[in-house]
Amino acid sequence: MVSTLPSDVALLASFAVYRLIHRYAEGPSPSLARLSAVIRATSALHSSATTIFAAYFLYRCRAQWLEAGSPSAGGPVMKSDTRPEGSAYVRQKVVGAAGHGGRYPDDSTNPVLQSRSTLGNAITAIECGYLLQDTISLLREAGLRRRLAQPGSQSTLRSLLKYADRTLLFHHVGIAIALLVLQYYVHQDRERGIYIIVQFLLMNSSTPVLNLRWWLRTYHPSSRLLCLGSDFAFIAAFYVARIWLVGWIIRGYGKSHGYESAWKVYVEGMRLPCQMGTGALWVANTAWWALLVISVVKRLLGDLARVGQAMPIKKD
Repeated sequence: MVSTLPSDVALLASFAVYRLIHRYAEGPSPSLARLSAVIRATSALHSSATTIFAAYFLYRCRAQWLEAGSPSAGGPVMKSDTRPEGSAYVRQKVVGAAGHGGRYPDDSTNPVLQSRSTLGNAITAIECGYLLQDTISLLREAGLRRRLAQPGSQSTLRSLLKYADRTLLFHHVGIAIALLVLQYYVHQDRERGIYIIVQFLLMNSSTPVLNLRWWLRTYHPSSRLLCLGSDFAFIAAFYVARIWLVGWIIRGYGKSHGYESAWKVYVEGMRLPCQMGTGALWVANTAWWALLVISVVKRLLGDLARVGQAMPIKKD
C-alpha cells in the first residue's frame, strides 16, 4: 500500500495519524511526565517503522538492479528501480574525477542518483509528517515546563525555546524543511537522489535505543547495570547508525564509479556542496558521539567512586 501512496497523501496521513496517537495516549489534560513519555514512545515507534520501510526499499532496489561488468569496463550495469518513464537498464560512464582535470563522474544515467520511486517518496513524506507533528509536541512539552517553572507568565516563542530541547527541536525543523523542499520537487517530477536520501533515514535505527535509555534512566534509575548497559548500547548504535553509515553511503555511491575508498570518492568524486553537506553531518555526529562517550565515562567513574566510598574500610 505504501509503495503506491502519493507523497502528499502520505505526508498528510502521517501527520494526522501521529496527531491522533498523541491525542489518544495523552488524555484530556496530560501531565508533563505523560506527554514526555508519549513523545518518546511515538519516537521509538516511528523510528522502528521508518527503519523497516527504508531497509525494505533499499533491499528491493538492490534486488532489482542487475549488476554486471566491472568499473574498469565503464562501471556496473544496473536495472533501475524507477517509475515507468525511467529507462530499464543503464551503464555508468566515468568522465573523470575532481583530482584529474577538475571534472567529476558522470551521474546522468546513474540509478543511485537518477532512479525515481513512489515508495521512496512516500517514506520521506511519512518522515516529514512525523517531524512536523513531533515539533508541535516538543513545543507543547516546553510550554508545560514553562508553566511549572513560571506559573502565570506569558507564553512567547523565546520562553518556549528556553524550556525546549533545542537540539532536538532545531534538528526536527531543519530536516522537515529539507523534506518539504523535496516534496516540492516530487510534485514537479524533478526529484533526484531518493535512494541516497532513504539511506540516510537509516540513521533512525539508533533512536529506539536512545528512547530505551531515557526510559530506564527516568523510571528505573536505581537499576544501575541496566542503565549502564543502555549507555553503551546507545554509544554503539549511535556510532554505527550516524557515523559509520555516512561512510557506507559514500562508499556505495563511489562503487558505481569504480571507487573502493569512501575517502577517495569524498575527495575526488563528490561536488563541493555534497562534500560540505556530508562533511558537516559527519563532523557534527562525531562531535555528539564524543560528548556522549565522555558523559557516559564520567557517569561510570562517578558511580565507581560512590561505590568505593560506600565500601567499609577494614582496619588491621
